Amino acid sequence: MKVRFAIIFLFFVFLSTAFAYAAGGSDAPNSPVNFPPSFGSYQDADINGVAAILKHRISHTPFNLVASLIFLAAILHTFLSSKFLYYAHKWKAEHQKKIEAGRALENSTRIRAEIFHFLGEVEVIFGLWAVVLTAAIVLFYDWGTFVSYISRVNYTEPMFVVVIMTLASSRPILIFSEKIMSRVAGIFKSTLAAWWLTIMTIGPILGSFITEPAAMTISAMLLARKFYELKPGKALKYATISLLFVNISVGGTLTHFAAPPVLMVAAPWDWNLPFMLSNFGWKAVIGIVLSNVLVFMVFRKKLFTLERKFRLSMLKTEIKEKYIHSDALKKDLKMAEQRIGDDLQQEFQRIKHAARESTMTICEMDDTDCALLEETFEQEFEDLKVQQMSVSVPGLLPRDKRPKLNDPNWDNRSGDVPGWIIAVHVAFMVWTIANAHYPAIFVSGMLFFVGFSHVTWPFQNNINLKSPMLVGFFLGGLVIHGGLQGWWIAPVLGSLGELPLMLSATVLTAFNDNAAITYLSTLVPGFTDNLKYAVVAGAVTGGGLTIIANAPNPAGQAILKNYFNNGISPLLLLLYALVPTIIMALCFLLL
Repeated sequence: MKVRFAIIFLFFVFLSTAFAYAAGGSDAPNSPVNFPPSFGSYQDADINGVAAILKHRISHTPFNLVASLIFLAAILHTFLSSKFLYYAHKWKAEHQKKIEAGRALENSTRIRAEIFHFLGEVEVIFGLWAVVLTAAIVLFYDWGTFVSYISRVNYTEPMFVVVIMTLASSRPILIFSEKIMSRVAGIFKSTLAAWWLTIMTIGPILGSFITEPAAMTISAMLLARKFYELKPGKALKYATISLLFVNISVGGTLTHFAAPPVLMVAAPWDWNLPFMLSNFGWKAVIGIVLSNVLVFMVFRKKLFTLERKFRLSMLKTEIKEKYIHSDALKKDLKMAEQRIGDDLQQEFQRIKHAARESTMTICEMDDTDCALLEETFEQEFEDLKVQQMSVSVPGLLPRDKRPKLNDPNWDNRSGDVPGWIIAVHVAFMVWTIANAHYPAIFVSGMLFFVGFSHVTWPFQNNINLKSPMLVGFFLGGLVIHGGLQGWWIAPVLGSLGELPLMLSATVLTAFNDNAAITYLSTLVPGFTDNLKYAVVAGAVTGGGLTIIANAPNPAGQAILKNYFNNGISPLLLLLYALVPTIIMALCFLLL
């Protein structure tokens, strides 16, 4: 059913594309298309008032309003994603009960539940609404206009996030990061509280040097292993992930190359490393520390109640690494497997002997060729034995007959990684960060990384590209939509004073990528130094309010979403992020 549905869907997509292309869009990409309209083409410099300017721009290009309404629908969809997942899980459970009761086929599914589960995946939402946007562009203009626009959208940031997320989630990098964090946490006796504070402080600040997406990936994965695996309460879970998003957003402001919203303005406004450190960096560090201390004090009792589970978890890991996975114990287990295999072979021989006697009586009763019957029996019995063992005890088969198996605990195994492998992984990350503006270079580096990981597979985890690719898909859809929102964002930013501008940038960031906000601010003429500071401070301050507010947020969401019932609720994320956001805003305003 799913395959048929996908084929029908693709058929209609290709059919509509063919019609659009045949309608005359084939020549359009070669001709200049003013879409979206340049700000100068509106000729509204003499119009006073934001409302009047926006009204004029809608009358000049009615599609502006359509694009923004589609974007608004996508935002509302993200806030409803947890509801979609709730009903999907509910309907799946109901259908499973029908299967167990014999009222539905074993391999059947409820299509409505599958559709709602798909619609509840945050990573696909903006891509889905990009399809609607595509249809609207073709309807208002033509296929060539859409091709021209989509070809000019800059996908460097989504591609970079996919690559850096893949590198940062590799086993050598995680082990290396955990060792660095353990040194700091060890100063405070390596308690759960020490680990929580270390990850929430050091991780975001690292974002200024290894880029925010890499810092988000490492921090989220360490939090998953050290904190979320302990199953904390709902309030503490949301408080932690909200604080992480806010901290990561401002943690990249110590430098001019790591945070996407800073990167957009660094070159046009000539902001360098000393400028960022003196105007943003130290304030961001103070804000991170204050926010962490406040959240810790509020939830310290709940953190302390998890301490025993944390200690047991650490003790379990220590016992596993020091005693259970010893070479002597592995040797004993191997010998036990060999003894069991010998006993099993003897049992097979007994069964085979009895089956042969029963089978060979046939050739004595008629003219059947006994030699052929003997040969056929040997081959068929051997095939049946291998088939049965492949299901029950595949590890006892000879190596050349074993099925290809994937160890479900491979990524959680013990053991260290050689220093030279860690060094090579760090070099891959440095290469990617240094060439972050050149997709052809950093994507080529990732291909080399995949090859290196294959060669050094005993020390690697499984390279799962699903989460990074979904995050890239999310960000790709976001930049497609965001590129059509400048018609109203730029006039709003250009009409405000320092404090209103900072507050507006913070609010707008919650509903649009903060890098888009700062990029559009570079197009506004007459920005003073104070206004430049205000818009960037507001953009990074609001980067933790929603999943779409900052490019690294989808990466953290993808890693941690399974620890939340029905996914991460965007509304609860917003509510728990308000207090840390206010603290950050006050630091940038008053310090």
